[in-house]
Amino acid sequence: MGDVLKIAVYSRKSKFTGKGESIENQIELCKKYILENIPDAIEKDIIIYEDEGYSGKSTDRPEFQKMMKSAKQQKFDYIICYRLDRISRNVGDFATLLNELTSKGTEFICIKERFDTSNAMGRAMMQIASVFAQLERETIAERVKDNMYMLARTGRWLGGMTPLGFKSEKEERISIDGKSRSSYKLIPVKDEIEIVKIIYSKIIELGSISGVVKYLAQNNIYTRSNKGFSSVAIKDILRNPAYCIVDEDSYNYFFEKGSNISFEKAECDNKSAFMVYNKTKQDDGQTKNDSSDWIVALGKHDGIIKSEKWIKVQILLDGKKKKATLAVRSPHKSPALLSGLLRCGNCGSFMRPHVNSGRKDSEGRTPYYYVCECKDRFTTAKCNMKNLNGYIIDSIICDELLNYDFANSQIAKSLDILAEKVSKFKSTEIQNQDFLENQLKNKKDMIKNLIITLSKGEQDDFAIECIKEQINELGEQCKELEMQIAKASVSASDYTDCNLQVEVVRNALANFKKTFDNASAVEKRNLMRQVIDKIVWDGENANIFILGEQS
Repeated sequence: MGDVLKIAVYSRKSKFTGKGESIENQIELCKKYILENIPDAIEKDIIIYEDEGYSGKSTDRPEFQKMMKSAKQQKFDYIICYRLDRISRNVGDFATLLNELTSKGTEFICIKERFDTSNAMGRAMMQIASVFAQLERETIAERVKDNMYMLARTGRWLGGMTPLGFKSEKEERISIDGKSRSSYKLIPVKDEIEIVKIIYSKIIELGSISGVVKYLAQNNIYTRSNKGFSSVAIKDILRNPAYCIVDEDSYNYFFEKGSNISFEKAECDNKSAFMVYNKTKQDDGQTKNDSSDWIVALGKHDGIIKSEKWIKVQILLDGKKKKATLAVRSPHKSPALLSGLLRCGNCGSFMRPHVNSGRKDSEGRTPYYYVCECKDRFTTAKCNMKNLNGYIIDSIICDELLNYDFANSQIAKSLDILAEKVSKFKSTEIQNQDFLENQLKNKKDMIKNLIITLSKGEQDDFAIECIKEQINELGEQCKELEMQIAKASVSASDYTDCNLQVEVVRNALANFKKTFDNASAVEKRNLMRQVIDKIVWDGENANIFILGEQS
């Protein structure tokens, strides 16, 4: 380190509220500590890092990461914070932080807990405190999870979007772990139940989810929001145990799956349905748990589908899943060059290649046609776009690219127009970003002045409340401005990237002829993706949009 002390102060607050230590207070207390306890420290050498609206669960925070980047470059003698959990509540993150700072010769001080890594006792106490902070967080998480499991075992609906065929009805409040919670019950909706029964019958009859989707579209059977059923929606209905009647067979099905069944086999009443909980990870609600982690309860509503049929459907879907896993897709064997680029001008869906393997054309090739994905799923009920002969449209697009002329082609003109737009809009976005940053600075200065006014304590209660409201309002305005600045920054960056993209496309087109003729189908597709964003077929013409060009 140099002769001049460099000190970083880090502050964090999860929300902009009037509760707890504000960011401003954290910084002021840290500055006071520095000037009183660190010899030779002067205020101008203190660098402030503030993260507001970020949790302490992880270190993925912009100002924290910026500070640590500077710390790794050995720019600080000290890093100081008000309280330990302002840095992190995770012991693993904290241990890594300490090791990084120690290796760079940077000391860490937490003024609230009086921990100082410049001595051995401080380092030991710091790690002990972080262990307890993480232990408290994990204990709370476990308690929440246990309470959820206890509530789940009651067999009640816990809320969220109700499955097709039911609506939720609020019941009495129940007590779990001393806390009162609302309880819900699923109530059948007759018309929707009939749709569910049709879906289960048709999957067995037709043997495929896509077949069920087509059948429903052709017969004008829609979701409760009056939209066509998607494959995902159908699959969710077919996999949902909330429709299955509870009997010994269905009980044994979940038992063999290794699920945690919360009732005895003797309680199977051949009437109720299942309620299954903990199907997804608690931290993200998206990642699916293994069936051995499920909690299977006896629901408070009646089942719709007999267990024999429900289990048959599960076996059918499991078989298809296994086949899909084992199947090896070989896109390099397909002659179609525009897959993933060609879109329907009617509905915007991709047009996918369909191979007619039953015959050969006059040149001995297997014909293929590009078909609108929406038309293929729902037939002409949703889209009646003409199919495209694959060999013909591929040849036309390739010829257009191979005959590219820097001066006269339509693609060249589109590139020139795009380059001009990029130059114009980039300048506008930069000016807008400067304006927003000035506004943000003014708002923050107003907040600081109001906080100074509050700290003097010369106002009555009414004035104090008014000032607090102003601070909170300004805080919300700051957040909105920060979001706008981030968007403007991304936009300016996008324009820079777009300008570069224009040159990349021009170079790719210039080299297209040299490499295209001798390339494989996969290599040709990759070459086209270096130039083309999408191609829109309107039934008569195919319109090419180069990368970076707006449709």
